[in-house]
Amino acid sequence: MKNQNPFNLLFPLNAEQLNYFNKLDSSCTDIQRAWLSGYFWHSVNKKSNNFTTDINKKNVNDTLITIISASQTGNAKLLSERLYKYLNKNNKKSRLINAFDYKFKKIQDEKILILIISTQGEGEPPEEALSLYKFIVSKKAPNLNNLYYSIFGLGDKSYNFFCQAGKIFDNRFQELGATPLLNRFDADIEYEDDYNHWSKDLLKSINNIQNSQSCDTFSNKTSSSVILKTNFSKKNPATGVILTNQKITGRYSNKDVHHIEIDIKDLNITYQPGDAIGIWYENDINLVKKIIQLFSIDLSEPVKIKNQVITIFDALKNHVELTNNTKNIVKNYANITQNTILKKIVSNESSLQNYVLETPFVKMIHDHPQKISSRQLLSFLRPLTPRLYSISSSQEETPNEIHMTVGVIKKIISDCVYLGGASGYLSQSLQVDDTVKFFIETNNNFRLPENSNLPIIMISTGTGIAPFRSFIQQRDNDGSTGKNWIFFGNTNFTEDFLYQLEWQEYIKKGLITNMHVVWSRDQENKLYVQDKMRENSKEIWSWIQEGAIIYICGNATKMAKDVEKALLDIISENGKMNLDNADEFLNNLRLNKRYKRDVY
Repeated sequence: MKNQNPFNLLFPLNAEQLNYFNKLDSSCTDIQRAWLSGYFWHSVNKKSNNFTTDINKKNVNDTLITIISASQTGNAKLLSERLYKYLNKNNKKSRLINAFDYKFKKIQDEKILILIISTQGEGEPPEEALSLYKFIVSKKAPNLNNLYYSIFGLGDKSYNFFCQAGKIFDNRFQELGATPLLNRFDADIEYEDDYNHWSKDLLKSINNIQNSQSCDTFSNKTSSSVILKTNFSKKNPATGVILTNQKITGRYSNKDVHHIEIDIKDLNITYQPGDAIGIWYENDINLVKKIIQLFSIDLSEPVKIKNQVITIFDALKNHVELTNNTKNIVKNYANITQNTILKKIVSNESSLQNYVLETPFVKMIHDHPQKISSRQLLSFLRPLTPRLYSISSSQEETPNEIHMTVGVIKKIISDCVYLGGASGYLSQSLQVDDTVKFFIETNNNFRLPENSNLPIIMISTGTGIAPFRSFIQQRDNDGSTGKNWIFFGNTNFTEDFLYQLEWQEYIKKGLITNMHVVWSRDQENKLYVQDKMRENSKEIWSWIQEGAIIYICGNATKMAKDVEKALLDIISENGKMNLDNADEFLNNLRLNKRYKRDVY
């Protein structure tokens, strides 16, 4: 019935508009309604986004002084609150934040930072400041040339490590290039008079900076540390340092997934959630030596690559693909060697296809060795190309880092382990402090909505969760109010729940509205994400009606097709339309940028 339309109940339209809307609604097909829905949402997005941007700019400009409270017994907290009131009373724009809640990875954006901190135990910072402390003393800490700071430490002179936490922060801030507003103050148990003098001196120091040099103080200080942006690309990659390389699947998992963090703080690189990182990898040295040995070639034999003379060892290590076998490689090797077994395999297309899938290049030449020249070898090997991985971090969350979630490609044949070229290099060869060559591959087709209030549905399996980690980090930093729903599938709960603790924190925080996980091997009958989707069919349809954007990330061959089929069934069932119309409806979502896939 028309009078049950939600527009009638809420009355956002006048009588004339409502009458026109009802006439339009009655004359539209489901497909046309979907198009109109996308059109109106797009219109709202542009207006809402402009408004939000203006508000954010205003907040950034107004928030000049940050006061961090790092308290153990409550004294630092009370003094921080007093300082906050005192500065605001004197017309100094400031914000007060607990050390536990402080987004420390964005500390380089601060202009003036005041830290009031106590010390506990053997000179350790308070529990609530541990994360900030570990970050500041780590290699991940950014350059702080643009920062003015002051530290008021609270302690007890009867202890050996009097105000040690404040001293550590003070020394480290200066090492990172920050400028003290005042000398650090180390206060004993009776700190009232000391605090009063310090707070007044602090206000004078802030006034001196703002009044004598105005904004020039900040602009001059900034100009001395500006780094001209380098146009890194596939042909001109950046070089980053490995900060973390950690296996994040369980001991008994049949998968080997690594979380890798790369330092970019001196590279002036920018990226967005949804982008990929391209890795220029090196072939494993042992693999290179084995291949050279099997062909009885001298390691130092000179060869010509791209008009440059290098050794065959260097050529195989850095310039050609060695881990992916192909039909052309098998055909060429069979032709050069005239090996009867390989020629028989090549003569049958089905046999050749299966052979390529099951037999790595090095195993093929091990099984069918033949002495050939380095020139012949290079003639049929493909050039080495970079591998792309979805970035699993938001630069708002980690300004000086890029995170990757790498699933190691592994085959075990006759008790021998064969690793993928890039995934093996990233997981096994690179250690902390090693360098890696990379570039950013933008992906404008896999972006968060401009309007952060819109709901989003994210569907993934395995390492396909990577870009959704960056999405949630971004939505968290943006203060997005849009609902977030994650579907995630993997093999086993205890071994393969990637980033489990992070998701639990976001759920507790209320940022993730729904999260449905499914483990294919944890019960007798296998279950997959599409099964969970069908169980939540009505709610998914409700979110679609609210304007939700749907994202899929995972394997293109199986997972993406099965998920799309589930979506078509959900649309058909709840939208009361046949599969052809459901397909057209889904295609309209795609055209309106409400159905996005990043599949591989």
